[in-house]
Amino acid sequence: MIQKVYIVLTLMPNMRLPLLLLTLLWSCTSLFSQDLLPFNDMLEMLDKNEISKTKLALKQYNFSSLSQKDKASYLLNKGIIEYKENNFVVAYQTLLKVKDLKKFAEIMVIYNANDYLIDIANSVFEHSTAAPTLIEENCKIAEELNEPKLKIDCIYNTFYSELVGEDYQLALKYNYQMQRIAKENDLQKELLDIENNMGTIHYFQGRNDSALFYFERNLERSRKTKDTLSIAQRVNNMAMLKTALGEYAAALDHISEAEELARSQSDHQLLLAILRNKADILTYNKKFKAATDFYYQHLEMNDTLSASQHAQQLNELQTKYDTAEKELLNAELEAENSKSESQIYMLLFLLTIALGIVGYFLLNFYKTKKIMEERSKAQQLKELKLMKDQELASIDAMIAGQEKERLKIASDLHDDLGSSLTAIKISIENLKERTQDKESRSILENAHNILNDTYVKVRSISHTQNSRVLSEDGWINSLKDLAHKINKSGNLDIEVLHTGLHGNLSNSTELYLFRIIQELINNIMKHANATEASINITGYDNTLDIMVDDNGKGFNPDKVIKNGMGLDNIKKRVNDMNGIFTVDSNILKGGCTIHIEIPLV
Repeated sequence: MIQKVYIVLTLMPNMRLPLLLLTLLWSCTSLFSQDLLPFNDMLEMLDKNEISKTKLALKQYNFSSLSQKDKASYLLNKGIIEYKENNFVVAYQTLLKVKDLKKFAEIMVIYNANDYLIDIANSVFEHSTAAPTLIEENCKIAEELNEPKLKIDCIYNTFYSELVGEDYQLALKYNYQMQRIAKENDLQKELLDIENNMGTIHYFQGRNDSALFYFERNLERSRKTKDTLSIAQRVNNMAMLKTALGEYAAALDHISEAEELARSQSDHQLLLAILRNKADILTYNKKFKAATDFYYQHLEMNDTLSASQHAQQLNELQTKYDTAEKELLNAELEAENSKSESQIYMLLFLLTIALGIVGYFLLNFYKTKKIMEERSKAQQLKELKLMKDQELASIDAMIAGQEKERLKIASDLHDDLGSSLTAIKISIENLKERTQDKESRSILENAHNILNDTYVKVRSISHTQNSRVLSEDGWINSLKDLAHKINKSGNLDIEVLHTGLHGNLSNSTELYLFRIIQELINNIMKHANATEASINITGYDNTLDIMVDDNGKGFNPDKVIKNGMGLDNIKKRVNDMNGIFTVDSNILKGGCTIHIEIPLV
């Protein structure tokens, strides 16, 4: 296997100029006549290698009269011409001048200047000398424009760095990325170059069968394009592969064809590689004299091009450019800082005053806002208390009205209807005593009995209506009466204890509390299977404490409150009174304690 392989890796030929033609704007101004050739037309001529015509067209421009934007386009064309004439150092210097005008130039002018700078650096030495900053800048432009061809070109530069570094797996990975982009956007020309790259990577890895598959198919497709340089590159690659396969005669035929094509296009870089490859192939074919001649031709052309010297010069140019650019930026910043130092101090002074004023107003605003919020909350609490007071007053009035109405109904039943029934009863009794007829007496006797039953029912209704929900002595005595009635049944013994109660509560509060405890007693009787229960009521200055205990079977409070037994309704009633409701019960230990705390203020 050849130690140093001279195989051409121009992987994306003719890709830059079509991109320029798509994006570079015609920058002619009113100073130019209609006979001047637009810069983008010159790029098209350069794409066809019409270098002489392009040079003549470029001479028609007066460089000093151009705008900064047009100067960048002018220098780009000039740099490409110098590159194609193999004046690499001069071309590099010219393209760096394009970068000096990047503030004014079109973004694609900068992109293509970078691209040629990278290509020059990669061409003058067998290892890439391209500045990473150039590659990074072009990748950012490619992402910004979201242009598939530019993205491929960006990935190619990264791929090339990995290839010369002999990381073939990573290089192949980058080619798969380029291949996917090319297929998605139907970029057939780029796809042709990418597949040639893949064959080249397989060649470097010694996978000759895979390399042969890609090279044969790629060469066949390339011949259809009629692109002489592209065909020459692929024929050269095929010659090197045939050499690796030991087919020296076929390799010699291929390299001779590549030499002829390269000479017809005056491509010195390609021809330089082909001459060295042909010398090697002639050696393998044992044509030593001819091989020596080609080695001398290669050395002579190599000395003329001075590739190593060029590489060193380009590195120095790039370093100087990067350094000068940084120094220029620093100088501009220093000048700007020095010029505006007094203005900055003045601005800082004014800013401090402005911040103080703003801070004062903000502080005052937030204080006012806080006061307004507190007033609003106080007003809301006041309105809420008023609504509750009105609600309690309404309930008190309703209860008082109900009591009054019941008393009136009871009085009417007892006084009016009761008196009337009594008079009728006496009349029937008198009539019955005076009547001798048995049948008549029987009818009167029956009427007397019906009237007597009606009188008893009226008295019962009158008594019921005349009784209050709560006794005249208050809700505590009503609870005691309720407990006494339950205790008489013998199934449950309830004890009512109270202490610290001073003054009367409102009718609505007493009724609420009575209903709550009444519901708790009902739950004990229905569900607890308890034999004993106690109701302990304690009054404090601002709160009323109620404790209801039983010795029943217990329950799970979380499930019971959600699923029934009236506890959820009781809890809501307590919440309506702004009270606290807690339950302590356990199925394993049994028993239940319910604690209710009601505020009195």
